[in-house]
Amino acid sequence: MASYEKAPSTPLTAQHSSFLKEDLEGQDPVESLSRDEKAADDPHGTTSTPKYTLKWWKETWSDSIRDGKWPRVFYTVLGVVFIVGWVGIMLGLVGTEVNYEKENSKGMRHRADNHNSPANNGELDGLIMLKGSLVNFNIEKRALTVTWSGLYLNNSNAEPVDLGNPEDENTWYPDGIEIYRDLSSGPYNASYVWDNDTYWEWAYRIDNATAKPAGVIGMHPWDSFDTDITFTQRYQKNAWAQPLLGYPLDQWQGQIVFVASNLYWSKIYKTNGSAIMDIAGVQLADSTLNWRFDYEYKDACGPAEVTINWDTDDVNTLPHDCHMTVNFIGRRPPLLIFCAIAAVAVNWTCAIFIFILTCEAIIMRRSYMLQGTDILSMCFTALFALPTIRSLLPGAPAYGAIIDLVGILPCTLIVALCAVCVSVAKLNKRYRNQKSE
Repeated sequence: MASYEKAPSTPLTAQHSSFLKEDLEGQDPVESLSRDEKAADDPHGTTSTPKYTLKWWKETWSDSIRDGKWPRVFYTVLGVVFIVGWVGIMLGLVGTEVNYEKENSKGMRHRADNHNSPANNGELDGLIMLKGSLVNFNIEKRALTVTWSGLYLNNSNAEPVDLGNPEDENTWYPDGIEIYRDLSSGPYNASYVWDNDTYWEWAYRIDNATAKPAGVIGMHPWDSFDTDITFTQRYQKNAWAQPLLGYPLDQWQGQIVFVASNLYWSKIYKTNGSAIMDIAGVQLADSTLNWRFDYEYKDACGPAEVTINWDTDDVNTLPHDCHMTVNFIGRRPPLLIFCAIAAVAVNWTCAIFIFILTCEAIIMRRSYMLQGTDILSMCFTALFALPTIRSLLPGAPAYGAIIDLVGILPCTLIVALCAVCVSVAKLNKRYRNQKSE
């Protein structure tokens, strides 16, 4: 009996081992039968393992895998949670973009409500405004294309309407309103000021009389014109915010200046770019793919900027220059930043995982990991797959940004070195095997 128990080629079940041990020790058959029943109820011998220990969890998980039910439930729930979580994050970030566009359209109303003329007891008079529709941002030319049209607001509680409606004499300018860009206007003839009222702007003209207008609005509702606004670096001493180099955290800034001239009165005055009109507000609409633009404007012609104390006989007593300045700030939306950071995280995770496997196989001399072509195939696959992730990033600039130096290039180098090390280790192992034969 002793020699059979020790034979390594003879497998013994827990029940047989129990009978042999009890017969040799002469124990009570009743106590032996009780232990046999317990062993039959738990053939894997887990009853003696304390619950919730690491060993107990491993044994319980092994039993679940053999049953096959709960592991399938686990990975199904895990997959559903990942998909729902990802879709939820994307929808949430997209929702912020929608709310952002709504806030852009509210900026004009806030400015208009405070544009009360001091000459009419604070009551709001008709206001001419510009509406800009974002078309495209060309990162190579660093230019934002915006299509501008006219708006008219007659009451602070009303919605602005399109300029140039022939059925509404307040919005219709048969000769049109000329819009000049990147110009200002200065005092020209004080005699055009009408009884010290708010039409003081009409005594102004553009500071370049030979300039041509960027467009004419007010004759039809569909009147519009396009402008290309050049953008530059916003922060000079922050590498992460530099245009293109700091992708996806780069920030840009641009500016455009508008002056409006009533073409009808300019013809009467026989002076190009005279009879300046106040552009009271700006509204932005639409959005550009992979970009978010903030804007703020300053109306130098507004009553809040003017003190009505001029002398109609002295042009030098007229207020400051009259123009509308619009400042833009361009940055990447949170959705794009999230995707870029996720791509870098995936790159580093894969690179670190391959690096650990390589070190375990070579430094720790786990020769079984070098058998076959599994680890070598994984290294070469990752070597070509990881740089491809970079090309999937939305709005990514040409190669050379900081994200490439931090999250793409080092990962590729690590995987390349791991592939070389694994190749050398496999060749060395093959050489030793052939030499031993």
